[in-house]
Amino acid sequence: MVRLNRFIASATNYSRRQADAFIKRGQVKVNGKVVTNLATQVDINDKVELDGKLLVPQRLVYYLVNKPAGYVCSLKDRHAERLVVDLVPKNPPVFPVGRLDKDSRGLIVITNDGQLAYQLTHPKFAKEKEYYVSLDKEIKDKDKQHLLQGVSLPAGVGRFDLVERVDCQQLDKWQKFYIKGMPKPVYRIVIHQGLKRQIREMLKELGYQVKDLLRVRIANIHLWDLPVGKYRKLRKSDIMRLIK
Repeated sequence: MVRLNRFIASATNYSRRQADAFIKRGQVKVNGKVVTNLATQVDINDKVELDGKLLVPQRLVYYLVNKPAGYVCSLKDRHAERLVVDLVPKNPPVFPVGRLDKDSRGLIVITNDGQLAYQLTHPKFAKEKEYYVSLDKEIKDKDKQHLLQGVSLPAGVGRFDLVERVDCQQLDKWQKFYIKGMPKPVYRIVIHQGLKRQIREMLKELGYQVKDLLRVRIANIHLWDLPVGKYRKLRKSDIMRLIK
């Protein structure tokens, strides 16, 4: 037996919170009867309908992808030649979680689990994301303080949690691997927000141009040495580290 909202989330791309809203509004039937009790439990033998459509739980899949530059994180974009979802199996249908703009590269999670997507992207969960960013010039100390304290953007006030110049003399194995070939200077940046093109727009606002941007971590999941354009399936232990 599972809660009704979890069943709905597993059969759709909706989150459990969205499923709760459907239940409250009387849009859900169980075995032909409208159900509005959020505590309702169902099993595989129950007939669950949303707006008259029979729901069948999907097989949940989770991919970690090393997105190349030039790929768009969208399901459909008539202007895009390459979509990041084209890098993983087509069945079952999946979607990218969060943002990584066309010119940026690195780690992105692709799944069909709406609840996981909600936990990774909703601001209240504040999942850290780590990047290595190549700039056209070094960041001035006063600008570094602005980046940490907040920069006004159309989407809101963006803040970095950490911004530090990469010291090539004090890099570990993985840092060296990540920045190989990136034009200097390179900065390590950590954020927990997810505003549109946040890193690029914050730096642009202060007069800096991003030459290269690589995401290497979301929460406790790392890119490591996954080849560009390839994916690996996430294990249950990986998912637990993502939502911890």
